[in-house]
Amino acid sequence: MVEKRQYDGLDVVKAAMAILIAARHMIQVFYPAESKWRIVVGAWLSNLGVPVFFIIAGFFLFRKTDRGRVKEGWEAVFRYCGRILRLYLIWSLIYLPLDLYQWYHGNRDVARGILFYVQSFFFSSTTVQLWYLPALLAACLLVWFAYAKGVKVWQLLIATGLLFIVGCICDNWYFNQQLPMKLQDLLRLYGKYFLTVRNGVFYGSFFVCLGLWFAKSGRQMPFWPAAAGFMAFTAGMLVEVIRCSNTNMVFTSAPAAFFLFAAASAVKGGRHGLCLRLRGMSQWIYLSHFYFFYLFSWTSRWNPLPHTKKGVTVSIMVPLLLFAWSMTWLAEREGFRWLKKLV
Repeated sequence: MVEKRQYDGLDVVKAAMAILIAARHMIQVFYPAESKWRIVVGAWLSNLGVPVFFIIAGFFLFRKTDRGRVKEGWEAVFRYCGRILRLYLIWSLIYLPLDLYQWYHGNRDVARGILFYVQSFFFSSTTVQLWYLPALLAACLLVWFAYAKGVKVWQLLIATGLLFIVGCICDNWYFNQQLPMKLQDLLRLYGKYFLTVRNGVFYGSFFVCLGLWFAKSGRQMPFWPAAAGFMAFTAGMLVEVIRCSNTNMVFTSAPAAFFLFAAASAVKGGRHGLCLRLRGMSQWIYLSHFYFFYLFSWTSRWNPLPHTKKGVTVSIMVPLLLFAWSMTWLAEREGFRWLKKLV
């Protein structure tokens, strides 16, 4: 029987990472090219977010599974993946009006637009941040399938770690332009059909496997050594980002996310109400934040705040956080429990 414990530290970290990812996308869209925040948040700190999400998801999923009871394990994995698939379908529909709006203001090539939409839906996502959901689904199925078949955790870590290394090399021009021409041609062919390596195979599988390791090893790293490791490797991320222009899949994000999870999970919790609220808010922030970019753009002519970096940030992030808090609060009320099905 899995010990029930509230991980307040993980709830806080999830909320912080969701805010960083929303800020990353906001900076990419609205901040000038020369802004230092494009490096600090857009390429550095925000690259911790998705790896940490993957680890947390893998940890909580695989605490409920045991390959000694494969049937029950598959049931748990299928239930979880069904929930992720449902979220992906729901939020793809929620963002469909924006997809149509972008298409209408684009080239309006109907056939090409439909084909690209279908291709994006299956191999990436139709909206920027939603790629995480199909990637998580694929990664969980891949890792559980191998684990249930008897592959040892350390073997899985090596295999998925190699996939992550390949993904990092293929994702960044600094590295992939140094590949032999035949490999570059193969990479272009891959991109033509599969669009990206930021998916459950080359990205998510390794971090979900780290979550499996945390779930099955039972080891708990003390907070301060974990925090020191996190700070050291986060500094290494900055060096990598500046030197290699690595803005999506960052090598050193792996150890940094590992130690951040270890430090956060070491924080004792007792179902603190604020932390439970932050958990719900993190999901609303991550899934909904692109709508607030469009809302800002559509209402900018009436916005009394100056269109500076600070003005844009306040105009987007304050309504986003208020919305996330309101949705989480409403979902706790009897008549609005259905809102929990959206996150």
